[in-house]
Amino acid sequence: MRQALEKIGAPNPIWEAVATADQLDSFIAAHGPEVIVKTPIGGYDGKGVRVVSSSTQVQDWLAEPMITSLGGQLLVEQKVKFKRELAQLSARNQSGEFASWTVVETRQQNGVCSEVLSPAPELTPELAEKAVQIARLISESLGVTGNLAVEMFETSTGELLVNELAMRPHNSGHFTIEGSVTSQFEQHLRAVLDLPLGSTKPLKPAAVMVNLLGVSDTHDFMDNYSATMSALPEAKIHSYGKAPRLGRKLGHVTVVGDDLSACLEMAEAARKQLNK
Repeated sequence: MRQALEKIGAPNPIWEAVATADQLDSFIAAHGPEVIVKTPIGGYDGKGVRVVSSSTQVQDWLAEPMITSLGGQLLVEQKVKFKRELAQLSARNQSGEFASWTVVETRQQNGVCSEVLSPAPELTPELAEKAVQIARLISESLGVTGNLAVEMFETSTGELLVNELAMRPHNSGHFTIEGSVTSQFEQHLRAVLDLPLGSTKPLKPAAVMVNLLGVSDTHDFMDNYSATMSALPEAKIHSYGKAPRLGRKLGHVTVVGDDLSACLEMAEAARKQLNK
């Protein structure tokens, strides 16, 4: 991914592929004191990612046969000093038609997305347009068909750097089910079938999605589903039908309205009630 982004001129953090402890320690010396090390295979939701200041902290990954099973190299990146994380969701059909939703702010909890705010609060029009331009550059340069989520860092100096890509319907776009004229799921089908893309216009000025993350290996938030629906009818609850596990994404809640802070407050209240 980093190689492809670099080739097309998309904004990357400083990175390198390493296979030995010496290579990693050299990168740390140049770009540390702390760096991000990622496994190129098998990582998701914070798994396969470590913040390190020495190669000894990933000694297990560098050991044979572990590194062989990971593709022979690890990805090491500078630890970006970012203000917040953003995500730009877009779609492109086989004919090349492109459409994008409003850029959102994503908030993490233990490496897993916890909240999505649409639109990203206090984002300048210039940065919002830049996020769309980055998504369009990637989508068109790589010939993407379907949805593309570009996760980005907004740095303290006002830059946007690509963190990760997801070429599919994505957690950052779940709010579109209730919040947009066309949801990301409908749009993905339109794009793959080469149908005209639907409008991404928001139905309300604000939308907030919060993930329902497992609080234990036994608790199922569905026990409080009916009570939460009665207390907070504006909160739309989605269950994924998964077995409970600590930290696992089991579902999400979306609230749309006229005020972002009020939507966030209601979504958080629904999550708290469901997790009782």
